Amino acid sequence: MAHTVHTALEVLQRTWAVLGEMSPWVLGGFLIAGLLSLWLNAPVVRQHFGGGRVLAIFKAVALGVPLPVCSCGVIPLAASLRRHGAGKGPTAAFLMSTPQTGVDSIAVTYGLMGGLLALFRPLAALVSGAMCGFAVEALDPDDHASGGLPDPDLAEATRPWWARIFHNGFIVLPRSIGGALVIGALVSAAVMTLVPENYIAERIANPIAQMALTLAFAIPVYICSTAAVPFALGLLAAGLTPGAAMAFLIGGPGVSASTLLAVWRLMGWRTTLIYVTVLAACAIGFGLLLDGLVPADWAPTGLRTVSRHVHDHGGLAWSVHMRAALLLAVLAWARWAPRKPAPAPVLASPAEK
Repeated sequence: MAHTVHTALEVLQRTWAVLGEMSPWVLGGFLIAGLLSLWLNAPVVRQHFGGGRVLAIFKAVALGVPLPVCSCGVIPLAASLRRHGAGKGPTAAFLMSTPQTGVDSIAVTYGLMGGLLALFRPLAALVSGAMCGFAVEALDPDDHASGGLPDPDLAEATRPWWARIFHNGFIVLPRSIGGALVIGALVSAAVMTLVPENYIAERIANPIAQMALTLAFAIPVYICSTAAVPFALGLLAAGLTPGAAMAFLIGGPGVSASTLLAVWRLMGWRTTLIYVTVLAACAIGFGLLLDGLVPADWAPTGLRTVSRHVHDHGGLAWSVHMRAALLLAVLAWARWAPRKPAPAPVLASPAEK
């Protein structure tokens, strides 16, 4: 009994430490996402998907990568693009590149896993999105757009600019991913505590087999690009290679059951098959490339820092407590605080027209 209590307390302590390490990067990402909402909205995105297919595909991935939109949140936006004239290639490219990463997840990846993986994530999103778009255009093109789901409302035009930054960055985004962030930190801490170091690596030594295992787990599961980071940290703690963690960071946010159903509905089964094949190939390809670049004794920044915090006999530093508490306060406020509706637009009376 005493051992169980001690283990549970250690899991909670590691969870708190992971939240503390994530906090400044998550909050900074929220702020940048709010700033992006001022100009990167649905009409702008639609405008840049017009024109030739090749240019539209490159615009799709370039605009999709910084958007802090998850694999489910991107579905109505992609449906709107199709309805407004985007072809299969640009739509598929946008669907694949957008949920893999965003300004918030890049910041969290840098804080917990270092600069190399923070660079690899948007690069993988760009390459995989472009490859998917060109593959769809080559193998299953069309010349018309089909209907889809309702248009998304990415920003309330009736709010002042500062309120839109705050609303989108610190209410909408934390409300949508806050629970997954906390669960991800808890799972990561549980793996660090309960799974012996190199446990999986000793049983599955082949890097490609490890990547296939993480993809098989990641593809059916819904997880956003930011919340995937602490999960990947737990995989590294269990002894998987950095490439296997990278495959999870690509496959988990890049596709979900909802995404596959949406791709099939919007563009057909051939495009769906191309989508999954390209995603898996890019996840394994970038995983192998990362394994070839990192040294054998590499360990992510967050894993080293969390372990140092937990094993420090003086306990967690006060700054870690403050950062973790601030992050949880923002997430809780975004989730449960009462909201005032956006002001209704003032319409001119018939006499004023």
